[in-house]
Amino acid sequence: MDVEVVIVGAGLAGLRCAQVLEERGREVVVLERSSDVGGRLASRVVDGYVIDEGFQLVNPAYPELVASGVLADLDARPFERSLRLTMSEGVVDLVDPRNSPGRALAALRRLAPLSDLVRVGAVAARAALEPVGAIRRRADRSTAAALAALGVGPALVEGVLQPFLRGTLLEGDLASSWRYVQLLLRSFARGIPVTFPTGVAALPRALAGRLRRTEVHRGEAATSVAPTRVVTERAEYRARHVVVAVDASRAREWVGTPDLGWRSQTAWWFAAPRVAHGGRLRLDATQSLVTSVLDLAGPAPERAPAGRSLLAASANGVAAAASEPRAREVVARAYGLATSDLDLVATTFVPRALPVTSVPLALSRPARVGEFVVAGDHLQTPSIQGALVSGRRAATAVITFR
Repeated sequence: MDVEVVIVGAGLAGLRCAQVLEERGREVVVLERSSDVGGRLASRVVDGYVIDEGFQLVNPAYPELVASGVLADLDARPFERSLRLTMSEGVVDLVDPRNSPGRALAALRRLAPLSDLVRVGAVAARAALEPVGAIRRRADRSTAAALAALGVGPALVEGVLQPFLRGTLLEGDLASSWRYVQLLLRSFARGIPVTFPTGVAALPRALAGRLRRTEVHRGEAATSVAPTRVVTERAEYRARHVVVAVDASRAREWVGTPDLGWRSQTAWWFAAPRVAHGGRLRLDATQSLVTSVLDLAGPAPERAPAGRSLLAASANGVAAAASEPRAREVVARAYGLATSDLDLVATTFVPRALPVTSVPLALSRPARVGEFVVAGDHLQTPSIQGALVSGRRAATAVITFR
């Protein structure tokens, strides 16, 4: 089969690349080895509960997500602009300072000196307001080193920032890129995370649904990839351009790009009676296993049977099966439930949850690798925004290919 562009991989990067190319009048075929689009954004239904594999939240303020236009096709349900932090000294409810500055400051002053709050607040405000290019131009270092250089004390770092970031970075010692964390602060400041009634997979499915002329072949795995030729189990495709839109490990096998390494994640999904303030994130700094707990049915009741909550407890790494009782205790404590109130619906293990954001983090690795065009969040940042941006940049590389 002859086609102008073949894209291998129907994750967000591949789908965004196809969308941009289609808008520019290109003939595109997308090959996806799985039975559904989305790559690491996947959802499934278990006993009436909608379970996500990997990413659970979407930030609708991501600029590339807005540019795709796909948000108009989605039923986005926002979470609360607050979190509940359990510490050895007690429980603190932290609210968005833009909504209630006095209440936010009063809660934070229970946790750290005012001088530290001012330092971190100034960093967050600058990250939210300045261009991304300014963040890119500054020297990078680990997040721990950056906070130490700012003079932020251990009360705020260990008591608030570390518990908050470890579930996002999928690591606990703040060794990740400070450049990346500033971009996270930027996204937190600009948008409220959302979920969808049918799970996070609604996003790539909606993106695929926007394609009018592009063929998306699900369940067709590529067995051989060359710059102008792709062989699958079903057919041979001859193309002017091949875009490799797969994860970093598979891209290394086919194209020779670096494999950055992976951070993994475990999530226990518990059914429970309907809880109050289900849209509020829960963090527990008194233990090291569970990074966060969230009720996905809080903002989206359709994700659970009537009158029930769906409580997701996340942990970094691939946790042992014996860890489930400890996770259950953390979840029960977070919502004032008995452990017997919780029924385990599913446990998800994601060995390749996020590429490692090592220092220094290169925010824009080339989309051209020899005669190949490459797309994926490993070329940008390990995020929905990074995947979509890489897809657009890959499409531009195809259009301008010489």
